[in-house]
Amino acid sequence: MTVKLQSGGDLMAELIRAELKKICRRKLTIIVTSVCFLLTVLFFLLPFIQYVTWDVNGNRLSGSDAVSYRQERYNELSGALTEERIESDIQEYQDIYSDPENLITERGGEIPFTDEIYYGWLAQRTSYLNMIGNTYEHNEMGYLNIPSVSGEDASRFYEVRNENVTAYIESNSNLSNSEKEYWTDKNSQITEPYEYGYPMGWSIFGDTFQMLVICILGICIAAAPVFAGEYQSGADSVILSTRFGKSKLVWAKLISVGLFGTVVFAVNATAALLLPLITFGFRGGDLPLQIMDSFCPYSLTFSQASFILIGIAYLVMLALLSVTLLCSAKMKTPFGVLVVDVVLIFLPLFLQPSSNDLWQHIFYLLPSSVIQGLSLFKLYLSYDFGFTVLNLFSMTVLIYAAAILLCVLFAQRGFKKHQVK
Repeated sequence: MTVKLQSGGDLMAELIRAELKKICRRKLTIIVTSVCFLLTVLFFLLPFIQYVTWDVNGNRLSGSDAVSYRQERYNELSGALTEERIESDIQEYQDIYSDPENLITERGGEIPFTDEIYYGWLAQRTSYLNMIGNTYEHNEMGYLNIPSVSGEDASRFYEVRNENVTAYIESNSNLSNSEKEYWTDKNSQITEPYEYGYPMGWSIFGDTFQMLVICILGICIAAAPVFAGEYQSGADSVILSTRFGKSKLVWAKLISVGLFGTVVFAVNATAALLLPLITFGFRGGDLPLQIMDSFCPYSLTFSQASFILIGIAYLVMLALLSVTLLCSAKMKTPFGVLVVDVVLIFLPLFLQPSSNDLWQHIFYLLPSSVIQGLSLFKLYLSYDFGFTVLNLFSMTVLIYAAAILLCVLFAQRGFKKHQVK
């Protein structure tokens, strides 16, 4: 009779497979991952379900009819935003605005136009005109800024944009000289003229992106019993007394949880990305972020920004999963681990950034803040280390990669040194 010995690699693969089965077969895992996937589908379908617009006659459109109508209107505006074109569009707006017959003086507010002008001309150009208006006056008033644009400034859109960005950078007291140089260089890399078009599928994905936090929480909930569950059931005494209980088996648990989290995240992130693109259209991924906000300092397209967000969220998931494993190795029950996860994920949602420079730099590195979505690309937020300057996304990678490494090592050590009672 011959005895076949397993190699170290084969044994580790077998242990990882066994731990994956243990995680996936838990009733808690099945329930949590199923609920999280359904919530992901719901949250990323909701914009389409709720989407409405109005045609030129003021008739309400919803669903696919609204999307088709919106795409047609964007087609009319698509193309290169040359300064000649922008000057012409500014002049057209000012001509309409200066005609008293086109205005409702008693209405006030943000829509001073008659219904005929609003639905027939302005509504289909709102996003485009808001971008132009906010370039001249960075105050979020959008197209209401256009009447005050001079003829000279109307003809030099990109020059005005660069002047205003430079003024904003130089007047920002929270930026060091090195950071000001960094952002000035970043802005110099932006391609002009902008290409305008229909990016709604991508922009809605970015606006809804933070809802992936539900998926991340679900993964952490499923991982909470990995070590703490063994303590609670008393299985730790058996595991730690086996030949590989303090070495290969611990690493098998850590690797299997990482693989589990990766698969669940990939499924949810894929659904989150595809649902807005299928319902609103795949078009616009190659358009620049500047058509969303011309002050955006990153030379990126909507698709590039979206995949960066997914990568950052994946890193956040792995970091929170690592914290979960560390807590699971240190705590006696999974409940305490869940409390830590909920606090880490949801507490920042109730906090707000402030003018305080230190708090602002900390706030945007918190888990739920760093996955806010496309709005993060509008921030002139950086970290000056003296020898180099890192933007928010580079700093996030550095901080969360370090957190993953440290938490995994301490989790492994914590379970290995656990004293069985």
